Amino acid sequence: MAERVEVTAEGKITLEAELKRLLDYDEPECTKRLSEAAAEGDLRENFAYHDARRELGMIRGRIAELRATLAHVVVATKSPIADGRVRVGTTVTVSEDGVDEDEEYWVVSEAEAINQRSDGKQIISVGSPMGKALLGKKVGDSAEVQTPRGMPIKFRIKKVN
Repeated sequence: MAERVEVTAEGKITLEAELKRLLDYDEPECTKRLSEAAAEGDLRENFAYHDARRELGMIRGRIAELRATLAHVVVATKSPIADGRVRVGTTVTVSEDGVDEDEEYWVVSEAEAINQRSDGKQIISVGSPMGKALLGKKVGDSAEVQTPRGMPIKFRIKKVN
C-alpha cells in the first residue's frame, strides 16, 4: 500500500483505537492462551492450541494491515464544501428513482468502512459500486449503479454536506 489513504478524522481515531486494543489486549491475551494450551502437551489433537494459533495469526494480520493503512493516512478536511461534491467525509442524501423515501449516507474510505457508526448512520465506502458512482457528484446530478444481478438502479443527488 504505497498510496495515500484518505479517511475522516473520526475514522482515523477508530483505526488507531482498534490497533491499540489489538496490541494492548487481544494479542497478549491470545499469546497467553496459546502458551497455556501448548503446556498441555501433545499438540497434534490440541484444539485450544490450534484455535489460539489461528486467532493469533488473524490478530497479527490485522495489526499489520492497520499499521500499513495508518502509515499512509491523510485526514479529509472538514472545511465547508466549496464545490458541493461528494467526497470522503461528506454526508449525501439521495433518492432512488421510483422510491418515495430518501436515503442518507456518510461517505467514508474503504479503510474505515468495516467499522460501524455509533450513531447508526448508514455508511458507504468510496470503493463500493455505489460509492464510486456517487464520488464527485453534486446536487442535481444522477448516478447509476448495477446490482449484482445486473439491474441498473438510478439515484439523484438531493443534498451534500
